[in-house]
Amino acid sequence: MRSDSSNRSMPPCSGQPESRAAMQPSPYQSLVSLLSNILDAYTTAFFLVDPKKRLLNMVALETLSRHLSPGLSLPLEQSGILSQVHKVCQKVRIDKLQESTQSIATTLPFYREGEGHIKGLFAVPVGEGAGVLYVDTKYGWGFNDKQQKWILEVAAVLQQLLAQQERVNQQIEYSRIAEFWQRMDQAAFKGASFEDYCQMVINECSQLLGTEYGFLALRERGEDRYHLFAVTSNVPRNFIHQHHPLKQGLIGHIFQTQKPLLITRLNPYAPEHFLFASGEGLPHNGTLWGIPAPMSLGHTVVLAFLSREIMDWSSDCQKAITHMLHFFQLLLEQYYFKEECRQLQTYDLSTGVLNALSFETQLESNLSSAMQKSSPFTLALLQMEPWQSLFASLPPKLVRQWQLDLAREFCAELASNILVGQMAENRFAFLFPEMTVQEAKRPISRLMDLGQQFFSGKVRVPRMRPHAAWVGFPQDGSGSDQLWPLLYQRLLTSLNPNIESVSSQNI
Repeated sequence: MRSDSSNRSMPPCSGQPESRAAMQPSPYQSLVSLLSNILDAYTTAFFLVDPKKRLLNMVALETLSRHLSPGLSLPLEQSGILSQVHKVCQKVRIDKLQESTQSIATTLPFYREGEGHIKGLFAVPVGEGAGVLYVDTKYGWGFNDKQQKWILEVAAVLQQLLAQQERVNQQIEYSRIAEFWQRMDQAAFKGASFEDYCQMVINECSQLLGTEYGFLALRERGEDRYHLFAVTSNVPRNFIHQHHPLKQGLIGHIFQTQKPLLITRLNPYAPEHFLFASGEGLPHNGTLWGIPAPMSLGHTVVLAFLSREIMDWSSDCQKAITHMLHFFQLLLEQYYFKEECRQLQTYDLSTGVLNALSFETQLESNLSSAMQKSSPFTLALLQMEPWQSLFASLPPKLVRQWQLDLAREFCAELASNILVGQMAENRFAFLFPEMTVQEAKRPISRLMDLGQQFFSGKVRVPRMRPHAAWVGFPQDGSGSDQLWPLLYQRLLTSLNPNIESVSSQNI
């Protein structure tokens, strides 16, 4: 269940880039135009403060000046009288402004030098440092009491609009976060595969933040490298198949420090500002945010996002992503615990090959398949004796290590489609699919040679001898209830040739 790419047109969480914000129509323009017409003002402008960038951004303008245009941004500390209004949060009224170029340039830096004849101005703070309403005139020496009252009333209405706009934006963001969680919950609890869910996590989180790139990286327990297991579609495919060292790149730094990393403005000229490896081909001039999540099994996940533009996300948006990562961490731990449980239920703890129950289950599955396809298979047992005598002269830890090494040599000798099972400490089972007994005798003989050679030359070890037996389908039986008893009877005969059995065979 993957996220719908058609939703990409939705705006990101608040804190969107300046270029996107500038494209939005101003909700304050009509009020500013009305005030300007009532006062017959030369310029009426409304500025909003960007506290992080320390800028005054003009969001509404009505002017007769040929040089003043909408979208103006002024450094807060260099905005003349407007900075004083913002700083002390009190209105400023000048009824007789000096008509000198120098005075205009320092007091009203948004005008060009030489633009004079401003007779009076009135600047009012809006909200608690949120913005400034500015009005000036060329037709009279300042504004009378009635006009000042109109300006103050308009400033109060602008403050209400700001508060309302903030509530609307917050409501929109809450709605988007709620829809985000609803989609993720549906995917998590209604049957999506784990691979599809991982891909949906990175797509949905990137969409919520409004970033172009998203990465889910995993470091296995004890490894000094990590790899990517889910990325947005625009990430080069070769990144998926690589293992990246922890000592390289910003993502590796997050894995090492186990701390979140937020770089608002990546420096494209800084040699260390690359994510995975130098020359990786990803943008290095936007915003990077990475969050680690260590798991109880020793693995660590990093969720990272990269934007080409400078981003500034709200705290609610960041909390949503952080909680999403925590929820994903719990699901991933559940996945790994289930995998660990499956391994314990399927494989022998000492050797890593199939345990007796799993091997018998695999035999039943192959038996059904062989019946449907009318194809043969061979089932074999190999037992090393006298195994118990090893414990009389050697510690159990060394015997278990030899047991593991012997199983590894057997598996390395055989093709990948041949099943190997551990039926007892010294007894291995082998299933040769689509092989007759005559075809299977050669690899069985090789396994016996390996078992003989493994113990030769080892000190304090009694002479070990491999014993083998085999049965074939369909000539020796058509069901497991026939094949297993016959196989063990033949193995018993190999171990004790003097014991009569239903069927015996020599190597």
